[in-house]
Amino acid sequence: MGEPVVECPAGQIHGALVKGVARFLGIPFAQPPVGPRRFRLPEPVDRLPAPFQATGFGPTPPASMELPAPYTYPVIEGDRWLTLNVWAPVDARPDSGLPVYVWFYGGSSAMGSTAQSLFDGTAFARDGAVFVSANYRVGLEGFTHLPDAPDNRGLHDQIAALRWVQANIAAFGGDSQRVTIGGESAGAQCASTLATTAYAGTLFRQVICESGIGMAVDRATAAKAAAVLAPALGVDLTAKALRGRDPRESAAAVAKLLRTLSPHNILTVFFPVIDGDLLVESPAARLADGPVPVRMLIGHNRNESDFWRVFGDFVPKDRVLEHAAGLVRKLSAKPAVLDAYVQVYDGVLDPGEIFLQVLSDAVFCGPSYAAQHGQGENCHAYSFTWPSSIHTRRSMHTLDLGFTFDNLADPGFTLYGGDGAPQALADEMHGLWMRFIETGSPSEDWRPFRSEADVRVFGPAAERNTEVLGAWTF
Repeated sequence: MGEPVVECPAGQIHGALVKGVARFLGIPFAQPPVGPRRFRLPEPVDRLPAPFQATGFGPTPPASMELPAPYTYPVIEGDRWLTLNVWAPVDARPDSGLPVYVWFYGGSSAMGSTAQSLFDGTAFARDGAVFVSANYRVGLEGFTHLPDAPDNRGLHDQIAALRWVQANIAAFGGDSQRVTIGGESAGAQCASTLATTAYAGTLFRQVICESGIGMAVDRATAAKAAAVLAPALGVDLTAKALRGRDPRESAAAVAKLLRTLSPHNILTVFFPVIDGDLLVESPAARLADGPVPVRMLIGHNRNESDFWRVFGDFVPKDRVLEHAAGLVRKLSAKPAVLDAYVQVYDGVLDPGEIFLQVLSDAVFCGPSYAAQHGQGENCHAYSFTWPSSIHTRRSMHTLDLGFTFDNLADPGFTLYGGDGAPQALADEMHGLWMRFIETGSPSEDWRPFRSEADVRVFGPAAERNTEVLGAWTF
């Protein structure tokens, strides 16, 4: 069989046959967001010149945060950051009507791209779905409040990608009425945020949230967070001034500044903004309030914050609980939240462990728990407990990815999960994700959420502490 070719409204697109599936990489879905278009909402791309060779990932968005070696992410130079990739069954045809899964990567809304090898969509296409991954602007470019630019630019990039999917995915064998969106960490926060917008039920009909529920801030709070970045840039913190600087140089300057901050504070720099247009309230509050018009699969890992311990010292060395109280304030939670942790864990965990638990729950587990309760039978709930054989030897943030992507051998997974991850667990999780994407119900024995008895546990049996999780309100 020769190279796969698709004719669609976007153009004639040539891909490659790789690992038994058709793969199309680096397809532009919006104009390059540079020059006069920088910091503006994404603009539609013209029909691609024929033939368009979709055989390599597009340029990566400038990253405003960096991980140390060997945990660094790929960097691909160029200005055309807004591209997407499609994996499809090799025998897919325009009338195949296959389910579609659109993936948004994580990275604290500050870094990441679809070029990370862990996010290879081969297993989803192998099993009968059309898999799409889309780049979106991060950090300074996508999630920093600027007084003379629209907010939520990264979210609008994702919406533009979903519009492209609606217009073109049938040519790849996908059904535009059977679109599931999903992500992990910041990607899950974005996907859950989109579930609270007017686009839910039109551009997509199901959502998978792995370790992330969207939290948004008002413009005043966003402006304070942006002001932290100003010393690194050397110009006024406006779109007009920043357009005169190279985007990658600006992002690198921000990343250098962030390395001087305490690592737990970095998690509160880049947030979506309640702009009164796309977002009229905090997504976490909306999801906790009642069902949205799309089916959801929501879960989190047992020891999320252990991830940041991989990169060095993370727990404050002194006044640990004071730092925890500061974190609670930054996230606009009530002081009584920390009191609940001290009451439950005093004498059981040392202050450092309490700090880690507060951070895990503040950013990931608490919002997920609240969203599960708000969605009720509109969602399926899970808890991931499998412990890595390396690093902290617990079920830290990101460990679920190798299993849901059925990609345990990928270096992006083994750096955190080691070489001994059980394939049987990957078969289970990936299979359930596929079934949800196909039907909206992962299995007959995984009931929609009504109580803790309905939470699917992936890994060693463990109960969640509902007393502290229930202390978080949104």
